[in-house]
Amino acid sequence: MIKKILFNPNFIYIFSFIVPFVFYSFQWSTLYPRLGMGLLLFYIFTFLICGILGLVINLIKPFKYTKIKESRTNAIIISIIFALYTFEACYSRNIPLIKLLKGTYEYTTEDSFGIPVIHTFLVSFNTFYTIYLFHQYISLKKGKLFLFFLISIVPFLLLVYRSSILNILLGTLIVYLLGKREISVMLIFKTIIGVIVVLFMFGYLGNLRSGEGDPTYIPRSSGATEEFLSSSIPKEFYWSYLYVASPVANLQNNINYVRKPEGSYSNLILNEFLPGFFTKFFIKQDQKEFNQINPFLNVGTMYVYSFSYLRWKGIIFLFLYFIAIVNLYYFLIQKSDTYKVTGLAILFNIIILANFHNTISYSAASIQLIYPVAFSMIKHQLNKKNNYNKEESIE
Repeated sequence: MIKKILFNPNFIYIFSFIVPFVFYSFQWSTLYPRLGMGLLLFYIFTFLICGILGLVINLIKPFKYTKIKESRTNAIIISIIFALYTFEACYSRNIPLIKLLKGTYEYTTEDSFGIPVIHTFLVSFNTFYTIYLFHQYISLKKGKLFLFFLISIVPFLLLVYRSSILNILLGTLIVYLLGKREISVMLIFKTIIGVIVVLFMFGYLGNLRSGEGDPTYIPRSSGATEEFLSSSIPKEFYWSYLYVASPVANLQNNINYVRKPEGSYSNLILNEFLPGFFTKFFIKQDQKEFNQINPFLNVGTMYVYSFSYLRWKGIIFLFLYFIAIVNLYYFLIQKSDTYKVTGLAILFNIIILANFHNTISYSAASIQLIYPVAFSMIKHQLNKKNNYNKEESIE
């Protein structure tokens, strides 16, 4: 039962979008608005649709895990990736990690490094191939493959791309779980304990960077309730509460303020349905804004801008489009034994992280979906050509 939930994108959507509401129910902050009935009914509607689709898919196309062989081109591809990053470093004349160690690094957008256009593809491909390397490793348990996997993460450390590292860690966790024959109660327990430890450390490290280590600095500056401040709950967990639940709070806040549509269907399609990489060729990219509960809490789930454009019609259309893309991709990638696990890990990443922003319009995330399909097609054509040559030689 657990495996059927884990391997189905529709159930992944339900589970991952319920989690913020669990955190929200703690009511540790006075900044968060009361959730309206409209928003709750919308999410219940999406869960019902996904539940039905999930049950149907489990009947007609259940996922089957397959181990894969080692790719003979791993070293070549990793070398090309590093060569391109080296070229970008020369172009940008800086390496972010070195600037960070010198104290001159600024936490701006990732666009401050690299060659326009090329960098988007390079980062997305690097992420895809790192997850693919991990699938090779757990299939064969070769130390060389694990070393390749670690090497492929190095560029993200040098670029101080925390979001990409998180993306990879989440993707590798998904690949690991997909590869398990059975999801035991003990594995679930260990995973929960691991998540709790990670959440605590996330808050602990956050406190070291903010307020000179004072664990109550961030809670007090972000509207924590007196009940929470006086409770025995470790204040380190407030960081996770803040980041996990704030997107829903921002979405509700935006709903409260947007009384009439502020955009059009073309705005919705160009800005929310398509990757930003393609959109900028059609329209001028302006800085998108919404009604935030706090200046530094700046994410509002994938639905926040679509609500600004067309209110309830906007978020319903985006959900239907999103879930259609997700399920079509699920069926498409199932045809590839070599790349389907990597493709599903990327797909599940996109679903989970849609709690924070629109992962379809975010090019570095959505473009990753292309690589497993493209590599599958190339592999299919090469195999077809090899088989044809063998038949010719026999004749």
